[in-house]
Amino acid sequence: MIDTVDLVLRQTLLARVPGLGNAQVGFQPPDETWRSQVGGAAQGVFLNCCLVDLRENRRLRQGAREGGAPFVEGAPTHRRTPVRVRCLYLLSAWNGARDSPQIAATEQEHALLGEVIGALVAAGPLVPAAVLTPQQLAGVPVSLRESPLPVELLPADGFTKLAEFWGTMGRPAAWKPVVPVMVTVPVPEPEPAAGRVVRSVSARYGLLSDGPPADDALEIRLTPS
Repeated sequence: MIDTVDLVLRQTLLARVPGLGNAQVGFQPPDETWRSQVGGAAQGVFLNCCLVDLRENRRLRQGAREGGAPFVEGAPTHRRTPVRVRCLYLLSAWNGARDSPQIAATEQEHALLGEVIGALVAAGPLVPAAVLTPQQLAGVPVSLRESPLPVELLPADGFTKLAEFWGTMGRPAAWKPVVPVMVTVPVPEPEPAAGRVVRSVSARYGLLSDGPPADDALEIRLTPS
């Protein structure tokens, strides 16, 4: 499920941000290992998409059960409203080059972040089937393939623990601007088994008594033609 969000986010950005290559997008923490990887690159600006928080989006959670379309000989089905998980990513840009009179490395990082913001605004809800290849889509749960994944970009309250986040990324301490992105994904559930098909309804009518229904009680049977 979460790997599906990673994949859809990656493919959306690759499709919409000019010049961004697959090798330039990473989901590992932006720690010393990441900085070493970027610093060893010949050129280019890298995009780090670090997943920092997971929690249920309870505004979309209801106690009621959802009705499903009949799928076995007219048998009705019901299922719970799915649990929806909010995945919070922090996106940061990293240049393999350093600032110099010839290279405006920091400005290049800012430019990439701006393109990323524009790409996600234009994309709207992320739909796996819209961006994944048939081979990639085959590994996605069926219930998620056509499901729009809502995106909340740059929430008003930001990410309140940014200092703590960068403080855990090793030395020398890095500090980069980030683009918080929240993607909400439903937790896939197995398809419920259909109940027994109701083929006829029977009812008997008669005077109330303490004993069994009288033999002359009116009986009605309803059977589909």
